[in-house]
Amino acid sequence: MALDNIQKSELVIAKILALLMEWGVNSTQLKFEELELDDEYVSYFIPCINWLVAESVIRTGSIKQFTSLDGIVMNPVLSSYGMRILGLEVSLDGNSMTLAKAVKDVQSGERLYSQLGNFSGGFLGSLIKSVSS
Repeated sequence: MALDNIQKSELVIAKILALLMEWGVNSTQLKFEELELDDEYVSYFIPCINWLVAESVIRTGSIKQFTSLDGIVMNPVLSSYGMRILGLEVSLDGNSMTLAKAVKDVQSGERLYSQLGNFSGGFLGSLIKSVSS
C-alpha cells in the first residue's frame, strides 16, 4: 500500500523526533540519510524540520539547505515544550499511550496511526492537537 502525503509526513516527523529523543541535548548535525528512509521521503525532510521549529517542538542552531529538497540541520534538539508534549497521554487506536511511544511505533515501522482513517485521531493529529493547546 502506497503512503499518502500525510502518512509520509508522519513517518518523517516520527523519525526526526525519535532521533532527537535518543540524542538528547547534544551538539549534533542531522542529515536526511540518518532517518534511514528511501529517497522518496527527502522532499519532506526540510519542510518537516521547519514545521517542528515553527511549532516550537524543536530548536536548531541553523538549517543549511543545499537544494530545494535536502540540507543539514545544525544542533537540533527537542525544546522543553517538545519534551513536555511528548510526555502527554493520547488515545490512539483505542489505546492510551504517550506521544513518545507513538513516535517510537511510527519510527520503527510498527504502526502508522494516520492509517486509522481519522486524521485527527492519528499520531500527527495528536501532535497537532498537543501543540495547539
